[in-house]
Amino acid sequence: MEEVLIMISINSFIWSILIYFGLVIIPIFLYLKLKNKVNPLVYLKIIGNSKQGIIIAIIISSIFVILLITKNVINGLNSIHFDLGLLWISGLLVGFFEEIPFRGFLLQKLWKYMKFWKANLLTTVIFISFHIPTWINSNTHVLSSAINISMVSLALGYLFKEYKSLWIPIICHSVFNLSIWMGLST
Repeated sequence: MEEVLIMISINSFIWSILIYFGLVIIPIFLYLKLKNKVNPLVYLKIIGNSKQGIIIAIIISSIFVILLITKNVINGLNSIHFDLGLLWISGLLVGFFEEIPFRGFLLQKLWKYMKFWKANLLTTVIFISFHIPTWINSNTHVLSSAINISMVSLALGYLFKEYKSLWIPIICHSVFNLSIWMGLST
């Protein structure tokens, strides 16, 4: 019975990834390629400044994890959960699946029509709105989550602007989510 539930969970997970990819990621790539007539990977800043972006993301993420571990040691270490199952894969994919549409696409589109901080704030509001149904469904405190995610979203937008690489938000976002799921951050 347990094997059947695991297979159903894996199938649901795969289908949700494929649906999201088909409804969000592919249309963005097609829009950029066909309407804007640009290379989507260049526009989204996935290629171009990727080496520097990956190095900076690793440094920022490492500092973040070290600070979380230090905080946990000082406050009495909570157990760290490494048995995340499919959340490991989800954690690695979430950076791609959320940063491509939000920082890679939406932030840059808004930034063409308004000042950066206004575009970053509006992207953050939309990003938070996107998460509210999940928070409600999982009994997460919406206000505190919105405040925490606002700070992270604004910082990721700023780092994206400064270093012109989507790899920083992708990697930092994935590490941020994995640290929450592992119990390093609350």
